[in-house]
Amino acid sequence: MQQGPNQKPILGADNNALVALLAINLVAYVMLGFLKVIYFLDGTPIELFYTNIFHLFTLPTNGSVWLTHAWSLFTFNWIHDGFWELFTNMIWLSVFGYVLQMNQSNKHLFPIYFYAGLLGGIAYIMMSFGVGSNFISFPLIGASMSVSAIAIATTLIAPRFKLIANIGSGIPLWILSLIYFALQIATLTKYQFANSIVAMIAVFMGVVYVLLLKKGVDLGKWMHNLLHWLNKSAAPKTNG
Repeated sequence: MQQGPNQKPILGADNNALVALLAINLVAYVMLGFLKVIYFLDGTPIELFYTNIFHLFTLPTNGSVWLTHAWSLFTFNWIHDGFWELFTNMIWLSVFGYVLQMNQSNKHLFPIYFYAGLLGGIAYIMMSFGVGSNFISFPLIGASMSVSAIAIATTLIAPRFKLIANIGSGIPLWILSLIYFALQIATLTKYQFANSIVAMIAVFMGVVYVLLLKKGVDLGKWMHNLLHWLNKSAAPKTNG
């Protein structure tokens, strides 16, 4: 998340927010998958895995149930149950995250991801308490809303950025964004109404983040300061 004005993060570097986001999603998927395999090998019904472990990290359909594991508001958008869902989210995250990094905006990746998930999750919880619960059938999981926020933010920051520039004149980012959001809309039609609402809220958060940033308001500044303080505190002290 920390990055100088003229630095481009390299793969695996400590300041590479994209690598950090990918790593957290992948590690969460592998760990839960490992526990799922243990349940399977032990002969325990898989339903118990979802009840006892998996759903502790997802946003439930019932707001009162969420109160028993409120931390899920900060974990649900790191959790995936299917490989292809994880794969597609990480591919799109990599594409848009790479463009942000190339436009000196690496440090904004994590804040956008975080705020989109937080705002979308709060909206989902509010619906689960009210009349909106009639439109909720499945727990909320996955990084798709956070990735959507990063996609719209990237498009607003660098709409003319071109990918695969060595082929012809390249592919403008805005065209890729149109393809991405068209696929998202097609996918959302297969899911519940609540998913569409939180997805739109997440996209709205991405737009607001960029608009405020252009006005000099950095919503991620406190995260950068906190990380800087933690790094400074954890650094070994030398005598001399």
